[in-house]
Amino acid sequence: MPAPENYDPQMNIQLQDNHNPLQTILRFLQSLLRRKWTVMAWLTFTVSLGMTYFALAPRKYESSAELLVLHTGDGNVDQTQQSQRTLQDYLPTYTKVLASDEVLKGALVRLPDTARTKFIGMTKHQAIEKLRSSLTVNTARQTNLLEVKYCSESPEESSMIVTEILNSYFKFMHEMHESSSGQMLDTLTKERDNIQNQILVKQSELLDLQRESDSLIGTGDNVMSVVNERVIELNHALAKAQQESIQARSYYTAVEQAVRNGESLQQLMNQSNQTLANELMKLSAGVDSRDSYAYARLQQQLIEDEASLRDKLNGKLGPNHPEVLELQERVKAARDWMNGRGQQATQDSKQLTRDMGPQMLEMAKQRYQHAVTHEQDIYQRFMQEKQLASQMNQRLMLLQLAERDLSRLQSDYDMMRDRINTIDLNKQSSLRTRITKHAEPNRTPVTPKLTSTLMLSILAGLFFGATTVLLLDLLDDRFHSPDELKRELGAPVMAMVRSLPSLPHTHGLESIFTYTKPNSVETEAFRTLRTSIEFACENHQRISITSTQPSDGKTTVISNTAVAFAQAGKKTLIIDGDMRRPGLTAVFALKGQAGLSTILRDTATIEESASKYITKTRLENLDVISAGPRPSNPVELLTSERFEELIGWAEGVYDQILIDAPPSLAVTDPAIIGRLVDGIILTVRPDRNKRRMILRAAESVTSLGGTLLGVVVNGLSDSRGEYGYGYGYGYGEGYGEGHDDPAYEGEEEAIPISNNNSQRPRKRFSRDQSSDRYAA
Repeated sequence: MPAPENYDPQMNIQLQDNHNPLQTILRFLQSLLRRKWTVMAWLTFTVSLGMTYFALAPRKYESSAELLVLHTGDGNVDQTQQSQRTLQDYLPTYTKVLASDEVLKGALVRLPDTARTKFIGMTKHQAIEKLRSSLTVNTARQTNLLEVKYCSESPEESSMIVTEILNSYFKFMHEMHESSSGQMLDTLTKERDNIQNQILVKQSELLDLQRESDSLIGTGDNVMSVVNERVIELNHALAKAQQESIQARSYYTAVEQAVRNGESLQQLMNQSNQTLANELMKLSAGVDSRDSYAYARLQQQLIEDEASLRDKLNGKLGPNHPEVLELQERVKAARDWMNGRGQQATQDSKQLTRDMGPQMLEMAKQRYQHAVTHEQDIYQRFMQEKQLASQMNQRLMLLQLAERDLSRLQSDYDMMRDRINTIDLNKQSSLRTRITKHAEPNRTPVTPKLTSTLMLSILAGLFFGATTVLLLDLLDDRFHSPDELKRELGAPVMAMVRSLPSLPHTHGLESIFTYTKPNSVETEAFRTLRTSIEFACENHQRISITSTQPSDGKTTVISNTAVAFAQAGKKTLIIDGDMRRPGLTAVFALKGQAGLSTILRDTATIEESASKYITKTRLENLDVISAGPRPSNPVELLTSERFEELIGWAEGVYDQILIDAPPSLAVTDPAIIGRLVDGIILTVRPDRNKRRMILRAAESVTSLGGTLLGVVVNGLSDSRGEYGYGYGYGYGEGYGEGHDDPAYEGEEEAIPISNNNSQRPRKRFSRDQSSDRYAA
């Protein structure tokens, strides 16, 4: 048995609305079919109203004409095609012109007196608005056609008005073209004269700029400034002078430092004077430029004497030979002279360096001053030429702007002259219009039309009918079909019970339809319920049947179902668990007898109490436990361990146990009973049970872990296309109020609840596998 602590959320039904759009549409279609007479009534009303309008409405006739609008251009094919594309953009404008006040006013003036009778007594504005209200001007897509329609009660009048509107339009366009051409010619002439004056002013300005810009060579965009060329040359010269100044300053600083430190000036002389540097090198080598020739001759003679000396010594002349001695003397004298000359040259070189140091320093200083002066002179000339070049550049820009302005003005002047030449007031406009379809009287009325009136009437009837059905469906919050009930509860419809006819007897087995008329059509529903219970789940031995509210017929359903189980050969026990208003007890005429409340408050064992207070009926295999005296605490009795023990005992003795529970929305007893049984069956009567009540009832019975096996729809009748109902069992205004059976008076204290029951440990009973007896 499921208990609250073992409650599986998956066992609970899904009590939520189904928002499938297809199912919503199907439900609405079912509602339309169910209330088809409401829709038919609306259709009849709207069609009748439409036919009345068709019969009484005045007939109106329409006349139409078509106008072709073309633009010929100026003879150029490309320009003409472009004009046609532009014309299609302007067609909405021509449509507005056809319905404008000026055109309609002209048409009213042109109408004959017979056609103006209906405008008599109106102001000019009212007459124009009345004419415009019946006028329609349309343009065909991707064409240059304008369609003009007028609707009135006379075919001849419609044709006449359309014709006069077109004539007024032609006159208006002709006058507008002539007026616009003259105005355009005046405007273009004034603009041409204005441009001509501007050209003269700009030419004078250009001449002045050219005279002031004598340093500019060339014309147009090829103008070149001579000053700019000089600025470029001076810029290069200035860069070179600055470089020379930097070199002169560096040389001056180096000479000054060498003189101060007594260093050699040969390297610095090499930078300033190559010739002087070469003389110093010769002096340092012992060679003077003044006797270089003699030095060279002596060096040559020395070489020859040394060679002759070697030859003679090799020729076996002795070292004391006069020739040898002479040659040795000459070689020695030459070498001594040359060595002495080198030392003297070196001394002369050093002396020259000491003597030329101040001179070189003075020369370096003069060179540096000259370079600085030259740089400053070039810089001043560069700045003057640069300023002059800036002025020339500004004049060059002004000159170029003036030339461009003059060119633009000349182009504008030529364009104005060409446009003036193309305007010819004596020729027609390039816009061509022609009537392609003349207005003719049409004898067939355009309104009202039978087909349109009939279709609109049918659509209006369907709309109002569907709206009414939708409102009624929203107001009538009931389930209207078993499929809808099954879909929203998530539980199957196990049986659909008809409204049972009255029987002669009101109490006992004779008042139960299945017992009295076992072969009737009505009885078959309870056999169907019996079969549904057997195949609903694996364990179906303990079943509780409840209802949404009192008078739904749960007692009738459970009593007939119990008889059906007994007739099938199953040993069946039916328990009246409704101890507040025991309907099952009344059916079996057991009021005032001991029953369920007595057993639950008894101190004897469950087996003894149950065997003592069970009532056996005349039908074989059917026993009943009545509700017994009404207790003051039925919830406490149902939640006691003795009730669970009673169910366990009955499970071991009977094949089928059926418990009649109170209505689920009245008390919580059905949920308490539901946790001890294998399944709960909900009895509903959709004619009196609202949708929300049934959903809350299903949610209530499963709140403590009970399993909803299915639903029994009670009280069906064949008198209507939807559910029909007729059975109830008479609960009063408040559940448990007005219990008028005197047998219940004073019985609350007759059998007191045993105090030992509250202290007894909780037991669970189940069928013993070896026998039909129950085991604790």
